[in-house]
Amino acid sequence: MMTQKCRQSVILLALLATAACSRHRGGETAPADPVSAIGVGQIPTGALAGNSVLLFPVGGVLLGDSLAELTVRRGDLLDRAIAVVDSAVRRDARGITWTGLAEMHAIIRRSPAVAIADPASVPTGFLLAERVEVVPDPLWSSLRALAALSGARMALIPVVAKLDGSPGAVRASYVFALIDTRLGQMSWRGRVTGAAAPTAEGALALAASGAVPAVR
Repeated sequence: MMTQKCRQSVILLALLATAACSRHRGGETAPADPVSAIGVGQIPTGALAGNSVLLFPVGGVLLGDSLAELTVRRGDLLDRAIAVVDSAVRRDARGITWTGLAEMHAIIRRSPAVAIADPASVPTGFLLAERVEVVPDPLWSSLRALAALSGARMALIPVVAKLDGSPGAVRASYVFALIDTRLGQMSWRGRVTGAAAPTAEGALALAASGAVPAVR
């Protein structure tokens, strides 16, 4: 039986393939790596200070060709990616009230009469597309319901973590999207890449630690 983590990876890869195919118009060729097409930028936490923000789990892990051997560890690496992002934003952006996966699950348990999809299983890979005008269901309906119950005005979605490089010198990149929970529109999107590390786990931690701008 396919595990939830495996299903998430399959869904993400399918969404990426669909987005890439949709861009073959008029002879235009979609980039082989949609992650690298996202502009570099740290999470604009300064603009979020004092607000409540939903923090979704990382949507999936993509592996560069030279790291295909890590495929069997994709589920564990996804757990690691989720944990280090959650830890980094709470540590480095303390002026924001973060409602992470554990808090969202608690909200869902306290509100059994409200239909809310599990935030850990809602597809978010479409946020890597070249243009994202509106957020469709089931993500949009989940955002509305969670925002109404938590008071969050924005949602930060780590769409994907990608591992590149070579064994012993692994680099990780995260793509983050900031969604306005009232309008269902993407307010910001950026890619953060960390320094090379000896292990995939170390690379994920380094990239996550650079996601929030340093306080000056």
